[in-house]
Amino acid sequence: MTLLDLRQPTPCPALADTFRELGEACSLIEVEVGHPGAGTLHASRMAEDPEVLAGVLLAERRRITTTLEADPRDDAVAMWALHGYAWYACLMLAGPWFLRRRVPHVSLDDVWIDTGSDRMRRSFGVSARTFACLPDDPRARASGARVVADEAALRAELLRGVADHLAPLLTVFRPHLRRGEQVLWGMAADELVSGVWYLGRTRGEGERAVRELEALLPGGVGHFKREAGFRTLVGSRGQTHRNRTQSVCCLWYTLNPDALCSTCPRASDDRQVAILEGRE
Repeated sequence: MTLLDLRQPTPCPALADTFRELGEACSLIEVEVGHPGAGTLHASRMAEDPEVLAGVLLAERRRITTTLEADPRDDAVAMWALHGYAWYACLMLAGPWFLRRRVPHVSLDDVWIDTGSDRMRRSFGVSARTFACLPDDPRARASGARVVADEAALRAELLRGVADHLAPLLTVFRPHLRRGEQVLWGMAADELVSGVWYLGRTRGEGERAVRELEALLPGGVGHFKREAGFRTLVGSRGQTHRNRTQSVCCLWYTLNPDALCSTCPRASDDRQVAILEGRE
């Protein structure tokens, strides 16, 4: 599959380079700037066409049933279908901010995904050609660059971009999830934090990721009411673990109750420590 259609205008080189660097830093995601070829789905159709959304949910149900040999609840299917897009979409937007202090302007209308395999969960074609950056960015004068005043302005740009990107999906997924609007925005914050924290830890910069995320999400900013929520837990031998508790349960316990994640809101601090230390 060719993601780049050469009949379209030349993509922004600075944005293409930034996404290439993100893919090199995190093998879980790949983003190519340009219009994709055949076999891809315009991501906005999930929000615009109920039949397309129904197809996405059916594919997720089949994936869960095949992988876990489980009969998933409807809300769990919807949760994991949304998570399967939102985690990577947030990383696509926030990864360049963490790596290069660049915030790509990528709306849901700008994204194409391959729904034929697990590539939907990590591979994007994007038509966006602009990004925000700081005045001292080496590409500040490049085509497509929009300079903002300072770090605070760049953080605001990122949060606004994440909110605009996910809002249409939260609206159409909400009836399937049977959750309130504020709960879904809590989930969006979880996806944003989780992706950047994962990226930081893979690069040996976990503590920097924590600091950056605490500045990004201090609480009460737009749709993002809750702070990043990191804290330090004491381990079984006196060692410390940096951790956070998700604001929204991902419903994994309905699929495999014996395999909770370390940030599960259903797990006590002691159980989170046990999971972090590999004792569960």
